[in-house]
Amino acid sequence: MQTSLEVPQLVVHQPARDEAEAVQLTELAKLIEAAEPLPDLRDLAPAVRELFPLPAYEVGCGGAHIWLHRAGEEQRLALVW
Repeated sequence: MQTSLEVPQLVVHQPARDEAEAVQLTELAKLIEAAEPLPDLRDLAPAVRELFPLPAYEVGCGGAHIWLHRAGEEQRLALVW
């Protein structure tokens, strides 16, 4: 877990599979850029889940990171840390 305030960073691991997902990833990047430094990323997870809802996506989190998968895929789509 992060022990101090840190600005969240986004790493996208896979290219968007279509235009709609490209828009979602762009919105996610904007969300991360606008985020204030946080001690715990769990507060940001609901906004990520809103951008990438079930059942098409799985969003999980811990205090130091948020991970994003397409439903049914093992490879991570993106990571916020």
